[in-house]
Amino acid sequence: AKDEGSKERYGNLRISLDVSNLLNSKTPMYVYSYTGNAGDDGYLNYADYQTQIASQTDEVAFRNFYAMYINSPGYYMLPTTVRLGVSFSF
Repeated sequence: AKDEGSKERYGNLRISLDVSNLLNSKTPMYVYSYTGNAGDDGYLNYADYQTQIASQTDEVAFRNFYAMYINSPGYYMLPTTVRLGVSFSF
């Protein structure tokens, strides 16, 4: 039997799940106008700059570092992110 002085209490539980870029696609948000590519501005392959590139102390290292520098992660959408939210109120 229910006590005369007791009160029923109700609560709400809200659970949410937000998934962005589910397939982890590497979608560019910016591309270089010369190449139309997000990871290449054309400098390393442009004929006029080959002498300048070859004159670097270590040409291979220069090409590698330049390619890493120019292929900015900020030019692409964020990788897959999952956010779980839980809210309880009464």
